Amino acid sequence: MTGTHLVTRSREETEALGERIGRSARAGDVIALWGELGAGKTVIARGVAKGLDVGQAEVTSPTFVILHEHLDGRLPFFHVDLYRISPDQAESTGWREALEGGGVTAIEWPDRIDADLPGDRLDIRIEHAGVDERRIRLEPTGPRSAALARVAA
Repeated sequence: MTGTHLVTRSREETEALGERIGRSARAGDVIALWGELGAGKTVIARGVAKGLDVGQAEVTSPTFVILHEHLDGRLPFFHVDLYRISPDQAESTGWREALEGGGVTAIEWPDRIDADLPGDRLDIRIEHAGVDERRIRLEPTGPRSAALARVAA
């Protein structure tokens, strides 16, 4: 699969990208968010949640609790943050159960479970390009994620 390169020029544009994905998301969709600290992974996840009609006040980075479950939207939204987890510890976080939860799952720091990620997922790679600008690459890994990438671009 080929990737799509985008540039967002504000936090709002970055969130809107996630919102487009969320509006088109279906049960079982997985979004892997790659990028350094502060790149905008949680901003995109918040946008996905918005597109799923999840209450915005609830969507924060789950760094310390590892997994947030949002069940008040069009579909369940599972937001996983593996930043503080080693690959050996990842198994006990509940991320696998989230994938089977009948909703949409966004995973921050997916490198912790890289070998175990689903075959069809949308990889979103985010890089700083300035104070508010981000270079974003959408990399679908299968047919369903390719459809998500098309609506996002």
